[in-house]
Amino acid sequence: MADEPDNQVEIPSLRKRRWIISANVLVQAVAALVLVGLINWLAARHYSRFDWTQTSYYALAEKTKQVLRALPAPVEVTVFIPETSEAEYIEKVLQDARNLLKDFQIYGRDKLRVEYVDPQRDLARAQTLVEKYKLESPDVVIFAFGDRTKYVRLDEMVELEQPAGFAAGGAPRVRAFKGEGEFLAAIQQVTEEAPPLVYFLTGHGERDPEDFDPRKGYSSLANYIKRDNITVAKWNLLEKQALPTDAAALVIAGPRVPFNKTEVEVLRQYLRSQGRLLLLLDPKLDAGLKPLLEEWRVQVDDNLAVARGGKLLGTELMLVEALGTEYSDHPVVKKFTGINTIFPRARSIRRWEKPDAPYSPDDPRVTELVRTPAGFWGETNPGADTMEFNEGSDTRGPLPLAVAVESSKPQGVDLGIGATRLIVVGSASVVDNNTLPAAPGNLDFFMNSLNWLLHREQLVAIAPKLPQEFSLNMTTNQTRAVYALTIGGMPLAVAIFGLLVWVRRRK
Repeated sequence: MADEPDNQVEIPSLRKRRWIISANVLVQAVAALVLVGLINWLAARHYSRFDWTQTSYYALAEKTKQVLRALPAPVEVTVFIPETSEAEYIEKVLQDARNLLKDFQIYGRDKLRVEYVDPQRDLARAQTLVEKYKLESPDVVIFAFGDRTKYVRLDEMVELEQPAGFAAGGAPRVRAFKGEGEFLAAIQQVTEEAPPLVYFLTGHGERDPEDFDPRKGYSSLANYIKRDNITVAKWNLLEKQALPTDAAALVIAGPRVPFNKTEVEVLRQYLRSQGRLLLLLDPKLDAGLKPLLEEWRVQVDDNLAVARGGKLLGTELMLVEALGTEYSDHPVVKKFTGINTIFPRARSIRRWEKPDAPYSPDDPRVTELVRTPAGFWGETNPGADTMEFNEGSDTRGPLPLAVAVESSKPQGVDLGIGATRLIVVGSASVVDNNTLPAAPGNLDFFMNSLNWLLHREQLVAIAPKLPQEFSLNMTTNQTRAVYALTIGGMPLAVAIFGLLVWVRRRK
């Protein structure tokens, strides 16, 4: 009986401990829930996606990120494409578009609002969109900003390739996905108040942006320029006797007859008045602009860039398509490491060193943008039966093929958008309809050059994304081995492991 008081004391103490343990568990559970909620809250506001593909298929270009971060107000994006289709490539394109827009929303934050409408399921919403935007078919992505809209059609987002050989006539497959460039161009077009106006000069046999000729036409280039939210127009200088006052930049592409003195003087005054000019000069043709270019420290060589291409049936082959492999640190080409550019029938363009005056800080700043490998040289007699390097008359490689010029910047003065800018390229065939498909880097070079002239250095051309395909080729014995391993080997291994566990437990 003497132990009863002790038992009465122990019972409340035990209950108290249980309450403390329960309260501790409850606090830990609440803390865990709060921690999980905090982690999810932070993850939702600091969301990141990583691209582990070998070709960076899902990685956005810096141009895209910068434009999305700088959106002035929300942009409404409506994906009006059916989720199911008889054409398999449509589902692939739609999935790529979804992934792309997710990344767009990460950098656009609350400035990019995306809605997906399946016209086969949401009939009421589909009818509203058709009436509002006057749509003709359910295969577009709509970008809306205020009262401005831009449509990107399905066929503009993808480059298809028809199968060849035994599969000819079958379903097309996706060769390249162009969604990032098309979507970004659409966003720029609806958000920029006034797109820059670029004029192509005519009247001297220049390349025509409306010419669809498969070899020398510039129609493909003009389409790419327009997709970058730049308006393209033509201007006949001899007819007008003056340059347009609303020109953001001028393009002179491959003049075949010289400019007269009056026209040269007009161009001289234009450049002195903070003008911007992109000049593409073919070899062995005198455009009458040499004195004007020398005023801006640019030397145009009278040669043709060539290199030996080996022998065929005892005949020496010569390469007349100059290869650009070395690049400067200029904004136009600073990201071109590992990318080749091709300059068909090009002349060398270099910084001109005045023989009677050294270079001074007040002179224009001239940067040689791209060079050939050392195997190329500047041939001054390209009409000869056999071309070979001649010391003294020919120019030894590497050859500079393009230069960028900017008016000097006085100390303590920020010229900003008021600086004169000039780019001279030694070939007009570099971006014609024949060269562009074979040299994707050439488009980036031209668009980067044009955007630099327009003081839009943050805008760089975006190349299409090429899906990487892998194939596994196995011999008959290898195929049988894989079949035996998956069908018989793996189940047998599980059975043996289970048997060993059973035997061990029996012991």
